[in-house]
Amino acid sequence: MAALLRSASQLRLISSFVSTGLSSGLVVCRTAFPQYHKRAFGKNTVEACLKHRVSVTNIRSLESMRLLSVVTQQKGTVKEESSSPAIRSKQAHQFDWALNKLDNSVRRTGRITKTLLLRIFHDICRTGYPSGNQALLLLRSCGSLLPELHLEERTELAHRIWDKLQELGAVYDASHYNALLKVYLQNEHKFSPTGFLAKMEAANVPPNRVTYQRLIAAYCREGDIEGASKILSFMKNKDLPITEAVFNSLVTGHARNGDMENAENILSVMRDSGIEPGPDTFLALLNAYAEKGDIDKIKQTLGNVEKTEASLMDRDLMQIVFTLAKAGYPQHVQTIVEHMRHDRGYVPDAMNLCLSLITQGLEDTAFDILRTFPTLHADNQISDSPDIGNFFLRHCVNLDKPVEKIKQFCIALKESNLHSSALQFSLFCALEAKKSDTALQLMKELKKDGFPIRPHYAWPLLAGYQKEKNAQGTLAVLKTMQELGVEPDVETYTNYVLGCFDNFESARTTLKENGCSVNNAEFLASELRTEAVNGRLGNVLTLLSAPDTPPVDLGMFRGSLLLGFKRSKDVELLAKITELLYKDGRYCQTPPGPTEAVGYFLYNLIDSMSDSEVQAKEEHLRQYFHQLKKTNVAISSNIYRGIRNLLDSYHVPELIKDVIILVEDKDNISSSLLSAVSGGKSSVLESKLEELRAENKPVADVLKQLIIQLCAEENVEKALELKMKYESDMSVGGYAALINLCCRHDNAEEAVNLKQQLNRLDSSVPLDTNKYLALVKVLSKHGRLDDAINILKEMKEKDVPIRDSTTTSFFHILNAAAIRGEVETVKLLLESILTLGLAKPTANICSALVTVHLEKGDLPTCLEAIADCYKKYNYMPRLHDVLCSLIEKGDTDLIQKAMDFVSQERGEMTMMYDLFFAFLQTGKYKEARKIIETPGLRARSGRLQWFAEKCIASNQVETLENLVDLTQKLFECDRDQMYFYLLKLFKENNNWKKAEATWTKIQEENIIPRERTLRLLADILKSNGQEVPFDVPEAWFEDVVQSGAVSRAQRKDVDSSVLHPGVTFSEIQQKILSLCKRKSQEACEIVFDADKKGMILSSTVYSSVLRMLLAEGSLEEAWRVKNIAETRIKGFTLNDAANSLLIITQVRRDYLKDAMASLKAMLQADQVPSQLAVTRLVQALGAKGDLEGIQAVEKTMKSLGPSINLSRMLFINNTVLAHLMNSNIDGAVEYVEPLFISEKGISNPQVSSMAYVFKKVIEQNLESALDKLSAMAERLANQFSVYRPVTDLFLQYLDADKVDDAKFLLQRCAAIAEQRDTLVAYIARTAQKAGQAQRIKSLLELITDFPEREIAYDYLMKCYALDNDISSAKDLYEKMKQEKMNPDELFLKRLAVLLKNAGEPVPFIEPPESFKYYADKLKHEKQGKSSSDDD
Repeated sequence: MAALLRSASQLRLISSFVSTGLSSGLVVCRTAFPQYHKRAFGKNTVEACLKHRVSVTNIRSLESMRLLSVVTQQKGTVKEESSSPAIRSKQAHQFDWALNKLDNSVRRTGRITKTLLLRIFHDICRTGYPSGNQALLLLRSCGSLLPELHLEERTELAHRIWDKLQELGAVYDASHYNALLKVYLQNEHKFSPTGFLAKMEAANVPPNRVTYQRLIAAYCREGDIEGASKILSFMKNKDLPITEAVFNSLVTGHARNGDMENAENILSVMRDSGIEPGPDTFLALLNAYAEKGDIDKIKQTLGNVEKTEASLMDRDLMQIVFTLAKAGYPQHVQTIVEHMRHDRGYVPDAMNLCLSLITQGLEDTAFDILRTFPTLHADNQISDSPDIGNFFLRHCVNLDKPVEKIKQFCIALKESNLHSSALQFSLFCALEAKKSDTALQLMKELKKDGFPIRPHYAWPLLAGYQKEKNAQGTLAVLKTMQELGVEPDVETYTNYVLGCFDNFESARTTLKENGCSVNNAEFLASELRTEAVNGRLGNVLTLLSAPDTPPVDLGMFRGSLLLGFKRSKDVELLAKITELLYKDGRYCQTPPGPTEAVGYFLYNLIDSMSDSEVQAKEEHLRQYFHQLKKTNVAISSNIYRGIRNLLDSYHVPELIKDVIILVEDKDNISSSLLSAVSGGKSSVLESKLEELRAENKPVADVLKQLIIQLCAEENVEKALELKMKYESDMSVGGYAALINLCCRHDNAEEAVNLKQQLNRLDSSVPLDTNKYLALVKVLSKHGRLDDAINILKEMKEKDVPIRDSTTTSFFHILNAAAIRGEVETVKLLLESILTLGLAKPTANICSALVTVHLEKGDLPTCLEAIADCYKKYNYMPRLHDVLCSLIEKGDTDLIQKAMDFVSQERGEMTMMYDLFFAFLQTGKYKEARKIIETPGLRARSGRLQWFAEKCIASNQVETLENLVDLTQKLFECDRDQMYFYLLKLFKENNNWKKAEATWTKIQEENIIPRERTLRLLADILKSNGQEVPFDVPEAWFEDVVQSGAVSRAQRKDVDSSVLHPGVTFSEIQQKILSLCKRKSQEACEIVFDADKKGMILSSTVYSSVLRMLLAEGSLEEAWRVKNIAETRIKGFTLNDAANSLLIITQVRRDYLKDAMASLKAMLQADQVPSQLAVTRLVQALGAKGDLEGIQAVEKTMKSLGPSINLSRMLFINNTVLAHLMNSNIDGAVEYVEPLFISEKGISNPQVSSMAYVFKKVIEQNLESALDKLSAMAERLANQFSVYRPVTDLFLQYLDADKVDDAKFLLQRCAAIAEQRDTLVAYIARTAQKAGQAQRIKSLLELITDFPEREIAYDYLMKCYALDNDISSAKDLYEKMKQEKMNPDELFLKRLAVLLKNAGEPVPFIEPPESFKYYADKLKHEKQGKSSSDDD
């Protein structure tokens, strides 16, 4: 069926091609490829294609699955052609969308749901202009593809669709009437064939052969042979062929007329007519016997069929089963079942048979069929448990089958070990379908079986009654809950019960009269919630202060009370309620008591308000806090700290001092907390400055703090004014901050003046690198070139540290000048930078010399600049861009000049590649083909990789596709690699259709793809819900491989029979490649045996075996295979991936010198090692204390630039570790501490991560090293506000389960809790593996006011899902509800799947989409929020 659905789209496209483009397409083919035209379109080729397309098996498939194929329209087409192109485009889009939806459903389940069909129908109706194809698609979906609907309902739906689409203007032709006839036949709908023909005649639609065939079938279905004969005579008169389908109908007609003899004779008549009876004919005869219950004849006929070429599929036998059951002979069903072969697709077909039987009231027979399902299949794909029968139980519930019957099925499923929680799942289905009576009876049955019933099980039922305001239905559910011993909780009362009544009094009275308890904490909490949400805080106070009010915890109504507080302006009332909550023990029962509970309530109150709300209600809140102070309400210092942070972020610092009066343990508040109230802001600092000056005390420190604060606030005028006022007290730090501020505000004049004043103050003190760069940038921008060069000279004189980021900044400064067209500025600045040694010449930094002319369009000067740059620095920057511009301009003379120069300096092959890439970039594919087909041209993997990655980065799909196509015949071109680049781009664009087409091309080229290519292609297809047409290989290399080779004695004997003379060479190679996936030793032994027999295998085979052996750490065997390959294949070398694996294997064997030599050899061979290989090598050198080795690798890697994306911290961390391994702890601290101080202010947080060092130190119990590194981290945090190291240490303590150490560290450095991004990243990383939930919980317990608690809960739920921890997951959900947090859809999806897998009902509507859908949705939302924050 899925194939037919796809063919529908293909037929539509083919018909379009034939009608619009065939002749022109042939002309193009003849013109462009005259030498291939005859061969491509020869007679033999066409005949072969036709034979292939109409093979016998395809005919069977097409005949049995014709339902959704698309037939060429006639009248409909006429109308569509007369409509506008926009409407036709819209119709085509709607058709494709509907086709894909139905296709996916049929392919997955073999059926269509009524909900899906109606959704597509309504969407098509909303467009207002349905096409003929859409109408045909919908009509054909109203028959046997709807097994869950009664026959009458299907026909009624078909009539509804017919009338509505006709009303909207759809034009019907013969194909639509034939589709309606087919639906009538499938739905056993009685109608008048003559009346149907009259209807067609009235619509001026002539019937065709298919119409007559189906009318004959309609007559025969009623046993009316006379009516069928009339149609047959009419067909004969019209010379219409009598097909097998007509004879099949006649078999049915004679049988239903009671004439079985003539029914059997039809087969002889067919043979006399030259038509051999096929499977459909035998099926019609078997169904005729089944209607009579003649099992002997059925057996006999089945035996006869087995002797013929005809073959009955399982699906055919299922029709016989259905006929037997419907005719009242279920005792013979098992006989037919025994003949089934369980072909591929058996399960979905059997599921549809079961659904049809249940719909017809034959559920017992359906259950017998269900028992035949393969035991390994589970229609619940998410679970590992054998939950067979979900669809069966759901359909029984939906059709209101008796509960006794459903329970009988559930017991049988459980006893047969086919379903682990059948009765629970039935309850879930009943709740989902709002089947109240069934659900309540099932709850009682579950209770009898000892299954606990929860209050939320009743929510779906109560929600429906509340929507209808059906108080009686609500009471019935509550009574049943009471009978089951289940007391409604506060959510049940609040959200699902009270809404059915007009007010609380009527609710209380009615519930009490019906025996429901209302004097409990749950009902009171729901009343408090409702009153608070509606702003009736006076009633809240009355309820809370009443002496007979039962105890109720604040957490049960905190969220609603917060809403009421935010809306109220009555400060005294708010204070009274808060005082009552604080002092009355009934409302703060749970530890740690009222101080924490009320304090947390105040924190949530502030947190629930936006910054504008807090600012607008600042005075209101101030009065509220003072009222609380009068009533002796107190909060803890920890809560105060959280409130202080919130108020600080809301820009209401003045309110902080009104909160601190509530703190009960002020003595325990650190000075840093108190300073947040009185210092840190410009106004406070300014006041303090004035006080110090009035008291004639030193003001330098406070002045520096104030200027830095003003700079942070971007207050230029105020900062400069302050500098003028206190110039004699200015410090170096103050000047540095002012210089940077002026540079940011593009004030070059003031920046120079400040720099001169700083020199007069202390000319020996250097600025940091970023401030020097800011000066150079602003001075060069304003034409003060001499001043800019002087700054560069000062950087050299004062030995300012130069980093990779510095070189990048130089590039941006030069590029900005080039874009402004300042030739002299670019030239002088670059010469100064390079002459002073501030940067080394690279193609990137020299590119400004060309850019400045390229921006002006001065291409001749661009070429001169490139030539000059090559002579001076040995680089040709932006040559590709210049060539592209020349080609677009068509300046052949300059192109020739450029090519001559490149050819002379770098060789002809380099020149050819430059020209080839330029033609590709500019879309000159014909010219590019001529270049790449030059005889003698060889593949250069590095150049091809550069251009392919350039295409991927700039999303140039067409260009990359042409690159792959044009290099097909390039000598030594790695075709798998080229297709890998292409698939990477399709992955970026999520274009599964092009990826699927690429797989076809790979096969056409007879390429054996690497496993990474197959995995990438499989990932693209799977992520889009497509089938993967090959076995997905397992990963070649896992990060952790057990070291040591397996001994030969432990290995299994190798079956060398694959090398016997009957096996072809190709089969041997394929065998080795397949063995490489799992049986490494067997593959290896075959290679050795092949070598002994003189066989030369392909380089692909040798490479695959080598990669497999290196991935396993089998170094000796790998070396032996390598020697064989080098001996057998001239010029054989290991590729980049294999050499990288070799380095990793050598590192694991502790052959570090060999690994260093392998790395050096790779680079000399212009190969690029993998990031993992370099990382493992550097880490091993660090563990050995080999400082020189680390420095050598670092120096070597700099020559590759950023191509393998190595982190700088790899070398820094391992250098520190090497010092520690050499017992040079002081040297490690002295090396790393200045890096953090100088790196302060750089935006990249990875630059300062020391997690790896701390992890190794903790793992190896290096106590003395840990003490000094910990002291350094705390010193960086407290003195320089560099918090990353101390945060890394805190998190490593958590990873090592040293929670107490983490706690003490947090107490010493409270700012750790404010490192939001680092902590959230840790939580996200930790949640990727199972068994990590406790670490996230520990973090949340230590940082009680963690600001991103909702995000943390999301990841905690992910951990519980990985651990299958249902109890903790449910507790977390309840906790979020208590804290009034709204879980996102991904959270709910995880919880729902977890509960369903455990057989527990889901207390909410499960989000319908996949995990990936909600994960992507959250990701996009966060990105959108991030970008809006940046704006």
